[in-house]
Amino acid sequence: MDDENSDLELPNDLDDVEVIYSDGEEDDVEETSEIKDISKYSFEKHTKSVFSIDISRDEQFMVSGGEDDTAYVWNLNTRDVVFECTGHNDSVVEVRFNHDGQYVATADMSGMIQVWSVRDHKLIWCNEGDDLQWLQWHSQANILVSGFKSGDIYIWQVPQSNCKVLPSHGFGSGCGKILPDGKRLVSGYMDGQIKLWDIKSSSTIWQLSELCSAGITSLDINTDGTLLIVAPTSELFLLSNGKKIANLQSHSEESEEPDVEFTLISSELGVVVTGALSGELCVWDLGKHILRHQARIESSVTLLKWGKDGKVFVGATDGVIYVCDVRNGTLIKTLTGHEHAILDIVVPSSGDYIISASDDTTVKIFDV
Repeated sequence: MDDENSDLELPNDLDDVEVIYSDGEEDDVEETSEIKDISKYSFEKHTKSVFSIDISRDEQFMVSGGEDDTAYVWNLNTRDVVFECTGHNDSVVEVRFNHDGQYVATADMSGMIQVWSVRDHKLIWCNEGDDLQWLQWHSQANILVSGFKSGDIYIWQVPQSNCKVLPSHGFGSGCGKILPDGKRLVSGYMDGQIKLWDIKSSSTIWQLSELCSAGITSLDINTDGTLLIVAPTSELFLLSNGKKIANLQSHSEESEEPDVEFTLISSELGVVVTGALSGELCVWDLGKHILRHQARIESSVTLLKWGKDGKVFVGATDGVIYVCDVRNGTLIKTLTGHEHAILDIVVPSSGDYIISASDDTTVKIFDV
């Protein structure tokens, strides 16, 4: 594997591991009771925590779903609500636009999934199932995929309702992603298993058992669909055959239960990024499987999202979004304004701004 990725090298100035600590006193984070809100807009229609957000590909529309059993589609230019997605009887935990922005899916914790016409503001498809764990649209077709607590993964053609099921082995499907080829899907399960599925035949290509007793909590794949990184164990696998090629754990993690909450992988940058409940952030060399940079923030990491030019946006339980440059391991900016944990971040293709959702009931837009 080292030979295969020998050309994935970080810049020359990253020869040594650099440890950086954020003590909460730098940039815009002040140790006072008043939080400085540097966002350029705050959407405050929700009355409870906002769990999920998404943006249409043309960056015209935004959707948000929350604990108030409601989702809103709003116009990013006028900041007005376009329509309200009603009918849910539980927290709306997943909202997603399809590949061309024609449809938006809203899904609640109890398993009700609704698909709406963005143009007509109307419900065009609905399904009720088991407790929902994750949801994703196919990147090229109106195919909706969702994983459930039962362990079944449903694949629907929308709005025709043609359906196939990737069957459970008795444990929930906690996370999953369609591979870039659009023909395969990888899922992590609550008993620690990972499976690679062939979507057309509904058959398992390979599976790995009992990687983590706490279950697989998140996963990421590189852009060409050859590598897989999973949390909380920070293990790196070949997607072709499921072969483990590295265990990316720092010394501070090795003697403890793994607490990595989120992982990112980039073949273009040649790095893997991990964020932990302990607040530890690590940047790993993808080709050499060695630690390049290590940082710590004073709160738990909730999620990681790629930005442009090597930036990673780090959501945290203190309500701050930390902007890091993985190329040199520096914390370059903190985005403040939220009062409670960051639950979701969306980065548009332009990369000029981000949108964030929080436990504090708000959705905010930040220039970056």
